[in-house]
Amino acid sequence: MIRYVVRSGDTLFAIAERHGTTVEAIMSANNLADPDIIFVGQVLLIPVEGPAVPPMQPFPPFPPGPMPPSGPAPGPRPRPRPTVTRAFDGIEYTLSLNRASYRMGEPVVIRLRKKNILSVPLTLTYRTSQKVDFRITKDNNLIWQWSRNQFFTQAIISDTFQPGEQKVYRAIWDQRADDMLTRPGRYRLTGWNLATPGIRLSLEFEITR
Repeated sequence: MIRYVVRSGDTLFAIAERHGTTVEAIMSANNLADPDIIFVGQVLLIPVEGPAVPPMQPFPPFPPGPMPPSGPAPGPRPRPRPTVTRAFDGIEYTLSLNRASYRMGEPVVIRLRKKNILSVPLTLTYRTSQKVDFRITKDNNLIWQWSRNQFFTQAIISDTFQPGEQKVYRAIWDQRADDMLTRPGRYRLTGWNLATPGIRLSLEFEITR
C-alpha cells in the first residue's frame, strides 16, 4: 500500500491508471461507497504490486501411511473497520467505528481524530467549548445526537496542534433513541469538526438482530 493525497482534477480512474491498479481495489482499500466522490487533500491508500515472491521449493513426498491431521479450517475474515479520512488546511480528519456491524444493544464506539500533518503549528478556533459533534440517522431521520442535552460554554476558544500532534475525540452510542432500542437496518454516522470552517465526514454501518 502507498498513501496518495488527492489533487485538483484527480479522479479514481486516473489515480488507478497512474498506479497500475483498479478503481474497485482503491474503493475497497478505503471503504469508499461512491467512486465519483473524492476530495482535494483526501489521503487514499493505493494497493500496488509488491516485489515478486520467489517460487516455493517442492516438498519431498509423504511416506506411505495415513496422512497427518490437518489443522482447523480458517474462519471468515472479519469485516474491515469503517473509516473515512479527509485532509483540509493541514489537518487530517479521520472518523471511524470499532465495527462494521453490531447486534441490537451492542455499544457503538465512535472516534474522530484530528492530526497536524504539516511541519508548522496549526490553530483551530471554535465558537464555543464544543469541538466536535456526532449524529446518527436512518433514512435521513435523526436517531441520536451526541451533543443533545449537554452544556457548552459560549465563548470563543482555540486549540493549537504542534507538528505531528493528534487529538482523538471518543463517544459511545448505546443504540437507544428516546429510551427505546433501535431496530435492525442500515444507519449513517456523521462526525463534525466544529472549528471554522467546519469539516464533516460520514460513513455507514448496520445493526442486526
